[in-house]
Amino acid sequence: MKCVSIGRVISTHGLKGEVKFWYYNEEREGLNRYNNFLVRQRDEWIELKPERIRFQKDIFYIKFFGYDGLEKVTPFINKELFVKEEDLPGLGPDEYYDYQLIGLDVVNKSGELLGKVDYIMHTKANDVIVVKGDREILIPMIDTFVISIDIERSIINVKGDDLLA
Repeated sequence: MKCVSIGRVISTHGLKGEVKFWYYNEEREGLNRYNNFLVRQRDEWIELKPERIRFQKDIFYIKFFGYDGLEKVTPFINKELFVKEEDLPGLGPDEYYDYQLIGLDVVNKSGELLGKVDYIMHTKANDVIVVKGDREILIPMIDTFVISIDIERSIINVKGDDLLA
């Protein structure tokens, strides 16, 4: 079973077992599609079923079934919540989840390895691939710079040798 992180519990809220949750996805209504979450406690996965999810002031508040007090949810603070990969919504052509891109090799037109994808930076204009190699390179995820992304071969081909460093 492959699990994908979707956000982080940042604190508890109130005394009845509600938590504040930072959702990594920009599509806010997407969190409500999940029937359960997973959290890693020591060496095991614990399944959490949301009883209630509400959104207020850029933060989600989640109440889980069976977790009815502050002391029951305190261990979740600073823990990431995961979903099973098969529970993620499908993607269209040329769409990728961040986790699929992280770690891919990035090569220029000459076939020279520039480094590996460290993370994806989300900006209002477009997403940016942050590549770690001999130096850090920022590559906008637009056709001007990205030639192709091949998940199976673990490679991203990019144009230009004048990328931001």
